[in-house]
Amino acid sequence: MVALPFETLFEGSDGQYYTDWQVRRRLRTGEWIFCMQQRAPHRRLVETADDALLLLAPTDPEELPTGLEIRIIERRARVVDTRRVPPRESRQPTG
Repeated sequence: MVALPFETLFEGSDGQYYTDWQVRRRLRTGEWIFCMQQRAPHRRLVETADDALLLLAPTDPEELPTGLEIRIIERRARVVDTRRVPPRESRQPTG
């Protein structure tokens, strides 16, 4: 059995997915404010920077939708959406 580089993967009520590191970072920086936790089933409720409530529920990493993947950089795991194409720089026609 291989140890995963994160403890929990959360599915947010906003349709986004977050690793435990992403959740801790947002709470630590004040981007989110912890509201409450439910133990059975295990869920967390946080308030976002735009005063919205976000419900976070653990999910199995194998349940990630196609196009989402977990990337680990310097022992920090984050969910990345590989379906999004980065915006191109606007170029002026030459000639």
